[in-house]
Amino acid sequence: MKTITSIALFILCLVAVQPAVAQQSDTPAITTAASATGALSESQKIDYLIDNIRGMKGATFIRNGSEHSCQEAADHLKAKWEKHGAKIKSAEDFITHLATKSSMSGEVYKIRFADGREEPTGEVLLKALGQLK
Repeated sequence: MKTITSIALFILCLVAVQPAVAQQSDTPAITTAASATGALSESQKIDYLIDNIRGMKGATFIRNGSEHSCQEAADHLKAKWEKHGAKIKSAEDFITHLATKSSMSGEVYKIRFADGREEPTGEVLLKALGQLK
């Protein structure tokens, strides 16, 4: 289901950027994954990352030793971004400075997947960002 959500979001991004790409060229609009994602703003990439967390099925977000739903995790990361957004210049900045660990305790955020494995949230988001590029 996570893959379907990611694909759907990617298609929406393609649809959003295709008219802009077509207006910049006299040739027919041929949109590849690389050209479409290159056109995404850093803000759109961050929204994609937050939505990626929100859409995880069967996963649990672990923050400061407490378990949270992915909806709660996405809301938390969105609130951190809204509060500290002026300091964030890129999706990589967002991951490094806001989505990797608690600013209060320094404890690394983790995601426990449905199969029981845990990964640091920063690594999960870097992989998701890599899939965008």
